[in-house]
Amino acid sequence: MSFEPWGGVMPSKWRERTLGQFVDIKRGGSPRPIQDFLSDAGFRWLKISDVTSLQTPFVLDIKEHIKEGGLKKTVFLKSGSLVLSNSATPGIPKILCVDTCIHDGWLYFPSSIFSKEYLYLFFKYIRHDLIALGNGSVFTNLKTDILKNYATNIPDEQTLQKFDELIMPLFLTMESYTRESAHLSNLRDFFLPHLMSGELSVPDLAAK
Repeated sequence: MSFEPWGGVMPSKWRERTLGQFVDIKRGGSPRPIQDFLSDAGFRWLKISDVTSLQTPFVLDIKEHIKEGGLKKTVFLKSGSLVLSNSATPGIPKILCVDTCIHDGWLYFPSSIFSKEYLYLFFKYIRHDLIALGNGSVFTNLKTDILKNYATNIPDEQTLQKFDELIMPLFLTMESYTRESAHLSNLRDFFLPHLMSGELSVPDLAAK
C-alpha cells in the first residue's frame, strides 16, 4: 500500500495487524455423499461454478438445491452475506442476494469490524497474494488459517466510516442494475422460444 492520499505515510491511528484479529472467518460444510442430498427443489446450494464467470459482485441465480436433511451438515446463509471461494478457483468474493447453503469450498464471515463492501474490495485487491499462499496437490486451497494470519493495515474507525459512505451507494446501484439485468434475461429466455417457434410475433410483444 502506497498511502499516497496521506503523503506516503501510514496514518498514526492505523495499525498493522492480522485479518483474523478483526474478522471472524468460518468455513462452509457439505453433507456427504452430496449426491444423496441434491434435489430439484429445497434449499439453494451454492457451487463455485455459479460464480466463476459472474462479472457482478452479486449472486442472484443458484442452479442446484439440497434437501432439508442436509442442513445439519452444511452452513445456511441469509441474503446479504459475503462469501469467498477457498478451493478449485480460490479467492473469488461474492455478495449473496438470496439465501443459500454453502459447502466447504466457501469461507464466510459471521462478524467483522469491516462492512461486506470493504471486505469484498479488499479480497479482490489481495487475491493474487492469497492464491500464492494457497497450496494443494491438485488444486490451490485457501485454508482458513491463511486468511486469519494475513497481515494487513487496519484503518481507524473514522476512515472506515468515510470509505463506506462513498462505496455503499455505488454497491446499491450495482445491485439494482444486476437485478434489472437478471429480470431482462429471464424475459428474453421466456419469450425467445415462442418467437422462434412462431407462437408470438414482435407486434404481439409490443401489445403486451
